[in-house]
Amino acid sequence: MKELKSKIESILFVSGDPVSLKKIAKTLASSEKDVEEEVKALQEEYKDKGINILEKDGKVQMVSSSKNSDVVTGLVESSLSEELTPAALETLAVISYKEPILRQEIDEIRGVNSVFSLRTLMMKGLIDKYQGGESGRDTFYRTSLDLLKKLGISKVSELPQYDELSKNSGKDNTDGN
Repeated sequence: MKELKSKIESILFVSGDPVSLKKIAKTLASSEKDVEEEVKALQEEYKDKGINILEKDGKVQMVSSSKNSDVVTGLVESSLSEELTPAALETLAVISYKEPILRQEIDEIRGVNSVFSLRTLMMKGLIDKYQGGESGRDTFYRTSLDLLKKLGISKVSELPQYDELSKNSGKDNTDGN
């Protein structure tokens, strides 16, 4: 069970978003009951630390502890005023030319986990996310209207070499979103 708990912890750490107990169980070829027990154990281990494990409506997420909110808020505010990192710029470029795009596709193109870059871009208001796809539950990323305003363009198709670099295969990316 120790190995299962470790794997759950890793999934929650890299996810950044809430993950359903069902999805964790399926990913780890384990029972939902075993996953739920290990999540409870993780919650107990983390209860007095800087990280907490939240569980609501069958979904679990690793978050910073509310007792450290002043420190985290200070860090977030300072990062919002700083320039974008090369990783965030690369992520923004991928989204701009390939939108709408799933996080998994961004990660595949970049070859690394993009969750922190996505979070930074969201906090800066440069990208939006929305639910869609065939299931209606996939999370897609796209450029925001604020980004277009900051770039001084009215639609993403005005980006340099857009036709060459985009994946316009049947998707209308010219509506400014």
